[in-house]
Amino acid sequence: MILSADALDIIAYLKTASNKFVSILEISRRAGGRRRYEESPNWARDLMAPLIDAGLLEVNARGHYRVPVEKEAETKPQTQTTSTLCSIFTCGPKIVGDDYFPGKEQPKIVGGDYFPSD
Repeated sequence: MILSADALDIIAYLKTASNKFVSILEISRRAGGRRRYEESPNWARDLMAPLIDAGLLEVNARGHYRVPVEKEAETKPQTQTTSTLCSIFTCGPKIVGDDYFPGKEQPKIVGGDYFPSD
């Protein structure tokens, strides 16, 4: 489906509404701007049916619209373990045991030789 600029404006506005249902007048006012709303308050009404048929919008019993909620986002837990986050992002030094603040290693002088060979 090829979307017009007006349809893209409607979808972009509804994505900012954070999964709340919004009335057609509110969509017309916010998505098209004040001047467009003053000229034609119901300009978005004709664009809604094709967007609903394409599955890009949902409508409730009151006739308010929203972008469909992703099913995966609802089923996934919000918290992630440290190991999962470490695999995604580069982690700092690994913590071994309870030694969160390992001591600094001081240079060792062995028999007057600053750089001993091991």
